[in-house]
Amino acid sequence: MKNSRNQAPVLGALFAALLAAATPARVFAATRNIDQHQAADPRGTVEIINIAGSVQVSAWDKAEVAVTGQIGDRVERVDLTSSGNHTTLRVVLPSGSNWGGDGAAHLVVHVPMASGLDVSLVSADLEVNGVSGAQQVRTVSGSVQCAGSSQTRVNTVSGEVHVRTANESPAEVESVSGDVTVEGAGSDVSVQTVSGDGHLALGSVGKFRLRTVSGDFVVTARLAPAASVEADSVSGDLRIELKDNPGAEYDLQSLSGEIGSCSEHEPEHSKYGPGSRLTFTVGDGKSRVHMSSKSGDLSLCAK
Repeated sequence: MKNSRNQAPVLGALFAALLAAATPARVFAATRNIDQHQAADPRGTVEIINIAGSVQVSAWDKAEVAVTGQIGDRVERVDLTSSGNHTTLRVVLPSGSNWGGDGAAHLVVHVPMASGLDVSLVSADLEVNGVSGAQQVRTVSGSVQCAGSSQTRVNTVSGEVHVRTANESPAEVESVSGDVTVEGAGSDVSVQTVSGDGHLALGSVGKFRLRTVSGDFVVTARLAPAASVEADSVSGDLRIELKDNPGAEYDLQSLSGEIGSCSEHEPEHSKYGPGSRLTFTVGDGKSRVHMSSKSGDLSLCAK
């Protein structure tokens, strides 16, 4: 009995010491720093796959891809590999794992300036700056900000989307929910949303398509020769302002929404049911502008 009484304080002190020593180790192990580099084709494609966290992509003048940042304790590893003109950056989680933990990876990625991007994310925010190659982005949730000087395509389920292009490059955005902003794009531009408002400040468009269910959109653009503009809404309001107008044929139709125009033309109301329509032609009429809605208001100003 005497030995048991003497051992109890010793065991208690030892347990406390072990606990104190283990706690900082667990906190330290919760996140790990990474720093990896891989030689890459200066004009190749960089593919990025991440399940959670954030990804910041910047261009530089080196012929390599570099990734730094922090990964959570659930992340098994980050693979950075290259084959030919294709470089892949993949965040790997344990397969079939049901245990909890931090599976997020917050990555800062540098790629050659002329690289093309192919990005697939889940629950992760994306920011891209300075990349001159084409950008293809697919996300389930998280905000997307892409800035570059070539074609940009974004397909997202939820989260805000902001695309900024130079040289009036083509752009395509498909979103289920979240606001959409597109700046500087031109030539061929397509935007499709279910909900979420939008502001599109475009350059010269040859082909423009806008489809929305309930989002309100404001669009400014110039028409290229023989341009085609299609903008359709179910319940959202659409406002389009066309600058330096070379002439076009205009057709606006709404079932129950209001139609407005800065021209002297007035919409005509249907004699046999709901709805109104505004049609007129300016200049040579080689371009075509069509707007339609079920219950949303339509507004057009072409100067």
